[in-house]
Amino acid sequence: MAFIRKIKKGNAVYLAKVENYREDGKVKQRVLEYVGKEENGMAVQKVDINKIEAINAKQYANISILYQLAKELNLNYLLGKHHKPIIALLIAHLLCKSSVLKMGKWIEESTVREIIGLDELSTEKLYRSLDYLEECDFEFLEQSIFEYWQKVCPKDNESFVLDVTDTYYNGKHDESTPRKGKEGRVSKLIQIGLGVSFENGFPVFHKVYNGSISNIKVLEDMMRIMAQRGIKSIIMDRGFYSEANVEDLHRLNIDMIVGVKQSIGIKKNILAHIDKEKIYSSKHQVILKGTIVYVQEVEFLFGKLIVIYNPKYEALKKDKMLADGATDAKVKFVGFSLIFHNTRLKPGTVVQKYFEKDVVERSFRTMKGDVQLHPIRLWLPQRVNAHVKLCYLSMCLLSLIKFRCNKLGLQPSEVLSELQMIYKVNLKHSQNGKEFTKVVTLTNLQKNILKALRCSV
Repeated sequence: MAFIRKIKKGNAVYLAKVENYREDGKVKQRVLEYVGKEENGMAVQKVDINKIEAINAKQYANISILYQLAKELNLNYLLGKHHKPIIALLIAHLLCKSSVLKMGKWIEESTVREIIGLDELSTEKLYRSLDYLEECDFEFLEQSIFEYWQKVCPKDNESFVLDVTDTYYNGKHDESTPRKGKEGRVSKLIQIGLGVSFENGFPVFHKVYNGSISNIKVLEDMMRIMAQRGIKSIIMDRGFYSEANVEDLHRLNIDMIVGVKQSIGIKKNILAHIDKEKIYSSKHQVILKGTIVYVQEVEFLFGKLIVIYNPKYEALKKDKMLADGATDAKVKFVGFSLIFHNTRLKPGTVVQKYFEKDVVERSFRTMKGDVQLHPIRLWLPQRVNAHVKLCYLSMCLLSLIKFRCNKLGLQPSEVLSELQMIYKVNLKHSQNGKEFTKVVTLTNLQKNILKALRCSV
């Protein structure tokens, strides 16, 4: 009777159909045919390549990796019982980069439903997924993801950056009035307050506001979230500064580095007493990326006010203003800027951290570019909010990819593009009709990416 036997040759294990026979009174064994080999502990059947035809090829690895990372962030639990369609929408949002109306066709041509385990995913269900997302306890979700990030990268939780951006939307079912945004266009507008980690720009909290809310009011509202997250240090632009705000942050035991505007009082009581000749010396010099400034620190409120003098900027700006007819009084303090802080850091370190806070600006560029925040082509207010949440989750995934693939020198978009080339091919045997799948051979770069992401295909 024939049976299957494993035969090891070198590093490979082959599967052979063998039978026993008797010769000269001894039992011997002969190979009838080789039927396949063993890979990763699984039997792989040998087939005649000339009798195999390809049915189709679908995007696979990029979808599979995003799903694995979504589960690593625990989204399958945090998003509740409707997590599957929401995660499908999240993946389609990142890879399809199109409207919800066009995502349905893209999903059908991909392996999204197969990987996530969905029988169907119509356009109507995709829109409904936005409604499910809006119903989630998103503050709890954000807190959970933040706690995850603290474990993944403990060193990136010493300080955070807060900023606000705006974007347009097409809503008709609300009472907001069109406003002029940062890009100069007049339309219905929302603002998004976003907090990210200082080193890696990982998003840790966000909130949506009406287009008419000032940054000072945004900070007043977001202090509660910052306190809940246990944030101990924040860096902000001067638009957030008010004496009341910094005093409230101080009461919450939050260290801050925040830009300060040149008010009449500060000009009179502080800047008027700064000696340019004295500050313009080597001991006050701070070297920044692309420029050199000179700093002097003075007591202010419950902390320190750092006066920054930039002679190159003063020369360029002052000449232009005078040429345009500005008075001497108008140009007196050109070249000066101000930072308030209540940290124990040296003035030079504070200035460097403040001017290196562009991590949140890069996050906004990612949000409006790779994450497709701008513009929002949705009409219902709740779906506009849900779309922003979708963008926030997208940023979490992209930030994790960037963090893990940093040593490879690849941006998240480059990682996903490389993974996009790994297809799952559906094959069929022309004689016996059996169907099976095959993942295309990986390149060394693709293998390194999977290793860095700690994922598999």
